[in-house]
Amino acid sequence: MMIQAHTSNTFIRLFLLLLMLVSLNLAAAEQVVNIDGREILLKVDGTWAYASNDRFADTKDGQRVRLRQDGSWQYVGNAPLNSKQQVRTAELDLKLQKVVIETNEKKVQKNTRVRTQTVFYVELDYSAQAKKHFSIKKTDSSFIEVKDNNGRIYPVLSIQADSSEVEPGTENTIVIRADKSPSIWDEVKSMQIIFKPGIFGLQQPIRLSQKIIDFDNKKVAGFNKNN
Repeated sequence: MMIQAHTSNTFIRLFLLLLMLVSLNLAAAEQVVNIDGREILLKVDGTWAYASNDRFADTKDGQRVRLRQDGSWQYVGNAPLNSKQQVRTAELDLKLQKVVIETNEKKVQKNTRVRTQTVFYVELDYSAQAKKHFSIKKTDSSFIEVKDNNGRIYPVLSIQADSSEVEPGTENTIVIRADKSPSIWDEVKSMQIIFKPGIFGLQQPIRLSQKIIDFDNKKVAGFNKNN
């Protein structure tokens, strides 16, 4: 009986050790979703394998959906956030340098009034191979949209550039101001700025985005009266 008990205990220890090694290996591996929607396990030994036969898709409002082979589906959480801070076209290179939330606090009797603006700094590199120049006007702000990952719109107040006339082979820093900014209670994780067709000679919209945690914060004495 003692021999059987000893053998049984040894088997349990070996099983637990094997289970622990498998768990450690899985923990060290990374799971990614392929462009075809299948989940892939990247192993630490340099190999990979499909984690399952299910496929995944992301909804427009930022949720991830599991698509099962039997035709059923379910929400499995939020889709991973990706910053897209640079977009290149045949003639333009747009790069989101930084986003700054400017805050102005003003005492009004016993209360403090707080105003904020979200400021996007975008570097525009115009290709030397471009065939014509274009102008940046104040009215171009109507071709720009700012929103967060929850879909809330922040009205664009102004657009400013180093030079209003953009010639081929030149660079410009563009500053776009939007009214207000997300609060800590909004649970906003990222914001994006959308340049619509009609601005910078674009034929297709360009979207640049950045995570809130990467924003800078700045206190200012006040805002321009036009903003």
